[in-house]
Amino acid sequence: DIGKVTPENADDLWTLSEIITADSIVTTKTMRSIEIRRGGEKEKVGRKPMVLSVLIEKIDIGETLRLGGKIVAGPEDVEHDWHTIDVKPGTFLKIERKWKSWEINKIKAAEKKADPILICILDDSETDFYMIKENKKHLVHILGGTLGKKTGVSKKPEYYGKVIGELKRYAPEAKKIIIAGPGFAREEIQGLIKQKEKELMTKIIFDSLAHTGEVGLQELFKRGILEKVTNLSRISEETAVVEKLLSEIVKEGKAVYGGWETREALDAGAVEILLVSDKMVREMEPLLEDAEKMRTRVMIISSLHASGEKFLGLGGVGGLLRYKLTS
Repeated sequence: DIGKVTPENADDLWTLSEIITADSIVTTKTMRSIEIRRGGEKEKVGRKPMVLSVLIEKIDIGETLRLGGKIVAGPEDVEHDWHTIDVKPGTFLKIERKWKSWEINKIKAAEKKADPILICILDDSETDFYMIKENKKHLVHILGGTLGKKTGVSKKPEYYGKVIGELKRYAPEAKKIIIAGPGFAREEIQGLIKQKEKELMTKIIFDSLAHTGEVGLQELFKRGILEKVTNLSRISEETAVVEKLLSEIVKEGKAVYGGWETREALDAGAVEILLVSDKMVREMEPLLEDAEKMRTRVMIISSLHASGEKFLGLGGVGGLLRYKLTS
């Protein structure tokens, strides 16, 4: 089967690096060195664009996605030797391989771009800004301070001025803005925004939290507030299912984790949702294939957010069960 894709950003390149396998044939327009023979030796005389099909053997991900392998189709004058395709956002690819349903679902999930959400978590001593799209990006950390050490003068105006400055800087990129935190700082910022930046109020939702920083961000995710402001949030969905798994593990309920335990539960037909970390996809491919045959729902959990990191720390594989297994 042939899949046609055009990655739009670094997240899409990462997704492709996970689903393009060493037996895939990738066809795309690429730059190729031109060689001529002079005196029995090959000499490179430049590069030109051409459409090549490459049987992939090597996959590297960095700032770009590099796919290396043997040329299997191309212009008549091109020798069928090694070539590396440099995939950047905007590169159109045809990928020929046998597709698995969980891979197709992963591509479809990547196609549904989440509306960007700017999150500001603050109290009177610190503020953190995050941009949430398909994944989380920490933008800036601002330290506050109630009084100047030497003068004893309140530093709140300076602190809040910095917060509003960063808010104005990132607001144009965001569909919605969430400002949340413990204490009175949230209310004071709300008052200042109403006075000075009233046009932003249509984008902003205010909420209370018990914590600041990453812990406060996870509190927001668990509460499901992202679903209230956008139609799609992969991080929020993944956080919810990982937290459900952890909760069931703690009470020895309807959950398993670890490769051997999850395999046993899947073979018994007990797994309702199979969870696999994006870092474990290649290693767990036989498990994923069997889950597909059994029509078990599969979720690939990103390791780029806190719950995903936590899940990877558990081994990166687990399952929510239809019923509790007896030992």
